[in-house]
Amino acid sequence: MKIEVDMYKDIRQSFLAGESQRQIAKRLGIARQTVKKYCEGAEHPDARKPYERNPGVITEDIKQFILDCFNADKEEHLKKQKHTAKRIYDRLVEERNFTGAESTIRKAVKKLKGEQSVPPQAIMPLSYEPGEAIQIDWGEATVYIDNQKTKVHLFCGRLSYSCDIFVQAFKSPNQEAFLEGQQLMFDFFNGISKRLIFDNAKVAVKEGFGQYAKPQDKYLSFSAHYAFELDFCNPGKGNEKSLVENLVGYARRNFLVPVPRVSSIDELNQKLWDACLKYRNNHKVQNRNHSVKDMYQEELRFLSAVPVFRFDTSKTVVTNVETRTLH
Repeated sequence: MKIEVDMYKDIRQSFLAGESQRQIAKRLGIARQTVKKYCEGAEHPDARKPYERNPGVITEDIKQFILDCFNADKEEHLKKQKHTAKRIYDRLVEERNFTGAESTIRKAVKKLKGEQSVPPQAIMPLSYEPGEAIQIDWGEATVYIDNQKTKVHLFCGRLSYSCDIFVQAFKSPNQEAFLEGQQLMFDFFNGISKRLIFDNAKVAVKEGFGQYAKPQDKYLSFSAHYAFELDFCNPGKGNEKSLVENLVGYARRNFLVPVPRVSSIDELNQKLWDACLKYRNNHKVQNRNHSVKDMYQEELRFLSAVPVFRFDTSKTVVTNVETRTLH
């Protein structure tokens, strides 16, 4: 039986929380064999799913037209002469030959207005329970690769309870690197926390921000497989992920000074991996009673196991091939 990502996520998280396969199957109304197939993450329902383009009725041009209407209202400052959803729809029909339904425009207007609103600020805890969260972030650094001065992008992760760290370098902070960085991080930590705290980078978020952020489809599928919750903080709010933002600077100052000279990015990443292991085994965070190593060993018991099936982080590109080129 093929299942959707939401159900897959429910199965994975419920199984990790201790619910039996029989109970999960009964609650979701599916076969126990289906639960058995997916509960340990040995398979992913989208592993071989072809990419399907779904442009929808609301194109980027229409979105921009709606946003232009909003901006015009702001410039005029006339409370009683603002664009309503119906007026925007009428203008689209008249000026852009729009053929979709009025209800479609109403939904788009409501959604875009919501994205422009400032959401309430989330209150972040001052302390964390073991296995509760990992904070992740990107940073930049300069190195010499094969004698060429090169800017690299540092993927940084930190366990919020033990403060154990993970740093790896990538040539680009794209989605493939973002997902691969997390996979390597889970390997390094030998487990996965209940949630990941991150900001609103385009590699993770399709639209919205903070608690209203809508994840990219592939990241949603990735998080379902590795059974963690997504926790997007508000842009520019450093206190929401201060542990990992401190790590970005720490890694530059302590791991990349003097500026490394390496033959390849793989060599650089081996140095960073070894530096993180050294940090775990020898470091003690100021104002904490125990070493990072001791706290990591305690936290390790609360991390969920890394699933057997390794999620495909590569980018799928669909192209059209003309038959005459094959002759």
